[in-house]
Amino acid sequence: MKVISTMNCETGDVLAEDVFNNNGIVLVSKNTMISDFIKQKLIDYKIHHVKIYKPEEGRKDFNIFEKQYRGYVVLMSELLKGVAAGNSREIERVTLIITEQIYQNISDGDQIIQYLQSIGQYDDYTYTHCINVAFYALLIGYWTNLPKDKIYELISAALLHDIGKTQIPPEILNKNGKLDREEYEIIKKHSTLGYEAIKDIPSMKQEVKNAILMHHERMDGSGYPAGLSGDEICLYARIIAIADVYDAMTQNRVYHHKVSPFESFQMFLTEGVRLFHYPTLKLFLDRMAPLYIGANVQLSNGYTGEIVYIPPQDILSPILNINSEYIDLSKCTDLKVLQIV
Repeated sequence: MKVISTMNCETGDVLAEDVFNNNGIVLVSKNTMISDFIKQKLIDYKIHHVKIYKPEEGRKDFNIFEKQYRGYVVLMSELLKGVAAGNSREIERVTLIITEQIYQNISDGDQIIQYLQSIGQYDDYTYTHCINVAFYALLIGYWTNLPKDKIYELISAALLHDIGKTQIPPEILNKNGKLDREEYEIIKKHSTLGYEAIKDIPSMKQEVKNAILMHHERMDGSGYPAGLSGDEICLYARIIAIADVYDAMTQNRVYHHKVSPFESFQMFLTEGVRLFHYPTLKLFLDRMAPLYIGANVQLSNGYTGEIVYIPPQDILSPILNINSEYIDLSKCTDLKVLQIV
């Protein structure tokens, strides 16, 4: 980490702290990777020096991550199939193996987001969803400055949050269409069933068990199974709730197509502010949005472009480079990002 002249910034350098304009408003967020557009923006605002760090050397390439990811999914599928067959003896051992491997990615947030968007879906949604939620929970735990042992517990809880779905009839779980009221009530039992599957494991922390039970509780009391609200909901469940919904929205499922990260951000910023723990949600959005700078996106008009900047005060309106022309989506209300490509 070092302070350098803004003129000497290189593409790929990462900001080590928030950069503010003269009015005290965040201009570019901490941990944003500098692009040519951002460098010029800093110069235009007369930001003469910035504190930056270089990305770590020797980081994983996509092929290595994909191979590891496939391994996690295989282990997760074996674990959940075993539980469905009534064998819960391997839960702790397998969960610890995956947890330890996922934790090794803790400092590679930008890569994790890029790769999870690129990796597609190779196996049953339930298995990939558990892995993805664990990765997002890892990042939120890291951004929240949780200690290593707590992040381990959080990852484990995220991996197991849907373990109760092994007890839900497949024809309901994989229904290609909207659930009727009776089917939805059956689905809602999965958090309680998951808790029942692990509650008697003596060495598993109670906080992990509670998170599995509570991950569908909501801050306004509208969740299930107990209608808990506010501080009644444990920390891990608050984090997993956000990670769970974000992945569910941004991945294809049997009954709906995925939406773009920006559409999910919009949901979180509207109805989400009453459903989720706001300080955690704000942290998630503040840290997640800049990680999409540099991503290629498809727009509703059929064009593709590269995200070059995401205003911290308006994360729903990225600035895009389309055929060497900069497009500000805050001024083009008829356009929206359809998907990351």
